[in-house]
Amino acid sequence: MTERPAEGPAEHGLAADALAALEERCGTTLAMEAGKVPTLVWTDGPTVAQVEEAARAAAPLPAARWAFRRELSERSVALGALRLAVAPGPLHCGLPVPVNPDSVAALWRDTPLPALATPREERLVYALLYEVHDDHRANRVTPRQICDGLMVRGVAALARRMGLEAGDGG
Repeated sequence: MTERPAEGPAEHGLAADALAALEERCGTTLAMEAGKVPTLVWTDGPTVAQVEEAARAAAPLPAARWAFRRELSERSVALGALRLAVAPGPLHCGLPVPVNPDSVAALWRDTPLPALATPREERLVYALLYEVHDDHRANRVTPRQICDGLMVRGVAALARRMGLEAGDGG
């Protein structure tokens, strides 16, 4: 039995040079995932709408058949989770937005990443990711693990651990 070579962008109407030009235009590394619907995937960087617009301009016919998916880095998930956790509740009943991977993705939907963080946020992101990685004894953690790790600890506990006072650093 012979192995079938993995499908790449060329099989979906995007030559290697066109992919390189699209990556340069978008400022990020793109990958084509094969499946029923070919999917252009990248981490952080421009929004889905921005990449979709650039792809349709570069290869209108093939791009019309593609799906587009931006994945979030651990840092972007952690920063988004922290921002959701400290944001005032927008819901009419006063409850905060739940801190989960879907809420974090919704927060960043229209924002190119990486997002700027205050010095305080940077320290909290570091603390959260350090503890979640330690909890799971893993080099990589999932968005769910990051969100759950924040909800178990709370922002105040992370701030105390990093020696941050309530109004410290932005």
